[in-house]
Amino acid sequence: MRLKFLAMVLSVPITFNALATTEFLTFTPEKISTELNLGTLSGKTKERVYAPEEGGRKASQLDWKYSNAAIIKGAINWDLLPRLSFNASGWTTIGQKGGNMVDRDWLDSDKPGIWTDESRHPDTRLNFANEFDLNIKGWLLNEPDYRLGLMAGYQENRYSFTARGGSYIYSYEGFRDAIGTFPDGERAIGYKQRFKMPYIGLTGSYRYDNFELGGTFKYSDWVESSDNDEHYDLEKRVTYRDKVKSQNYYSVAVNAGYYITSNAKVYVEGTWNRITNKKGDTSRYNRNSNVSEFDKNSAGIENYNFITTAGLKYYFLFSEWVAGLTF
Repeated sequence: MRLKFLAMVLSVPITFNALATTEFLTFTPEKISTELNLGTLSGKTKERVYAPEEGGRKASQLDWKYSNAAIIKGAINWDLLPRLSFNASGWTTIGQKGGNMVDRDWLDSDKPGIWTDESRHPDTRLNFANEFDLNIKGWLLNEPDYRLGLMAGYQENRYSFTARGGSYIYSYEGFRDAIGTFPDGERAIGYKQRFKMPYIGLTGSYRYDNFELGGTFKYSDWVESSDNDEHYDLEKRVTYRDKVKSQNYYSVAVNAGYYITSNAKVYVEGTWNRITNKKGDTSRYNRNSNVSEFDKNSAGIENYNFITTAGLKYYFLFSEWVAGLTF
């Protein structure tokens, strides 16, 4: 049912074009624009472990937090037809960025709300994060000063972290009876996430004189998430791999710009993204004992972030360029 619904959504802009006038089908290759931005990425990603044999209660959670990681973002927009546009965009972090990770366990089933073990890792790095996005837009309204359209697309995101050193409070023989530190610089946990999602959305803009405001809303009920958790402790060399399906994704972007020439606009933009938590399956591999295990409904993956960027959008008017080549 969801696949049929998605196919219907993706066909909306095409159907809209097929029902339009012959003018609507005029090929417009001159309407191409590119964007280049610099900005920052801040957010948090959460990794959860559940105990299905104990009613599905939460047994562990790792919070990976990062702030103001530098990113570079680019896009190309092509108005294929007067009411149909294609867009390709993406961003990536520039270098690594310091962060923080907190790992908590709730191992006493009689006291599920009180953590028994905790480790903190202030020497945590966001190794990289990136995104690519492909979409089409069908314009319901397409006037010189305002546009409103439906969109459908596909997006992928990746994140990679490494936590080193840190301190711990563990419950060995008694409640929180072991306190200590890990060697500085020693790898504790490596973590990677990947999100794949088709989505639908709404986008629009309004221009007054040389000022322009725009916004985009995206939604998906078809997110597929996967992650890889490497515990490097020699006494617990375990790899965890989780897969979660049918998560929800929400994104809201707002931008404001000013046309410095008829072809160029400078602008700022803020984007909020969230992928909600949902239970999935876990496979575990103990590298010390060479034993593999699999558990259903034992994993949870969640992610949210905020992106701020400033940059330039430039419109290439190929009709003027071709006219300039005429002798």
